[in-house]
Amino acid sequence: MAAIPEPGSGEWARYWQYAELPDLDLLRARYVRHTFPRHSHEGYVFGTISRGVEDVGMPGGTVHAGPGTVVMINPEVPHTARAGVPEGWVYATLYPSSQVINDIAAETTSLRGTVGFTETSVVDPYVARLIGEVHRAAEEGNALAADTVLRVMVTRLLDRCGSALPTRAPRSAGARDAARARAVR
Repeated sequence: MAAIPEPGSGEWARYWQYAELPDLDLLRARYVRHTFPRHSHEGYVFGTISRGVEDVGMPGGTVHAGPGTVVMINPEVPHTARAGVPEGWVYATLYPSSQVINDIAAETTSLRGTVGFTETSVVDPYVARLIGEVHRAAEEGNALAADTVLRVMVTRLLDRCGSALPTRAPRSAGARDAARARAVR
């Protein structure tokens, strides 16, 4: 989902995939007026703000994320995003797949199954810097460094606020409506 900044707004975005690290999307952006309506992702979201404030609307309330804050969103959690201050926000975000995070958890922690995060945000300048380092290593074409830093970052967050997520029933998109439509015949 690449946002298209408005011309002359000072907004910019680079959303991309690094071929050497499949199952990881990256985004660096500056948004002022742009907003993200309610949406969710199949995988995880790890974002950090370098300037300004982002307001992230989560099911439990709004996270006001400023510099040094790391926002963590588990798969399929609906959320919104908008500027929390008039000058907007600049951030770096990582979108790893569920498989990537669960593999890291299995290799580096005692957590098993589908893992998740019990917090939606933490103030952790070290992890915030690591998110930027994953971006930098990928931009420089250093797959080993990008993968290593990603693993250190995820392990730290899992140790700090990770847990196994409850098993969810498979989603049946529109199954109830389809059943009602068949019953009408």
